[in-house]
Amino acid sequence: MKKVVLILSCGLLLILAACSDTPGETKKTTIHISAAASLKDTMDDIKPLFEKAHPTIKLSFDFGGSGQIRERVESGAPIDGILLASKKDADTLSKQKLAKDTKEFAGNELVLIEPKDTAQTKGVSLEQLLDNADKIAIGDPESVPAGAYAKQTLENLNLYNTEKAKLVLATDVRQVLSYVEAGNADAGFVYQTDAELSKKVQVKEKIDENLHEPIAYYSAQVMGSNKKEATKTFLDYMNKSEAQKTLEKYGFKATK
Repeated sequence: MKKVVLILSCGLLLILAACSDTPGETKKTTIHISAAASLKDTMDDIKPLFEKAHPTIKLSFDFGGSGQIRERVESGAPIDGILLASKKDADTLSKQKLAKDTKEFAGNELVLIEPKDTAQTKGVSLEQLLDNADKIAIGDPESVPAGAYAKQTLENLNLYNTEKAKLVLATDVRQVLSYVEAGNADAGFVYQTDAELSKKVQVKEKIDENLHEPIAYYSAQVMGSNKKEATKTFLDYMNKSEAQKTLEKYGFKATK
């Protein structure tokens, strides 16, 4: 009888071990994506949508200026995929063979904002708005695409040298937004999508797209990643209808 009990006990243990065996469990692959700061709110929405559609893949994000992200990839940071607001940075990584499969997935517009409580003015030109400001916030043109577009705009208006002393440089476009919200700058250049998120600023001028390079967002896979298949699944998702609808909801332009 004792032998029978022992045999049954051993059998039960084997069954339990088989049920809890790790290889039989559904494993999740976590991929790390570095994205342009202007995408943060959109990614907060896209993350659960993607993870629901792909339950074996978990997303982890960090956000910053596209130039900063490029530098992190160049230094070998553990990044699987990138979402940049700069074709220049995407092309640089591609030429260095540090990233591949670059694909455009969205567009945006550049605008000039002021604090919400600034007096309303009609018929005032962009040049006059800038002349009236004591401090103008822009992203650092060396690392922030929105700042580079702002600099191009000022140069094409022959205003850069005139307004240069007023410029307050920010580490990314969201910091520009916060400077203007707090009244630490009288005006600032941000994306339309950033301006739409804030109730503390007003759009004073939409910048003519002919004054700067086209604004587009690019995805790319980091060559050093060891999770290429899962990363490709996510980067491809950014061009699919569900992600594109979310981008459009936040004011981004869909890919053509």
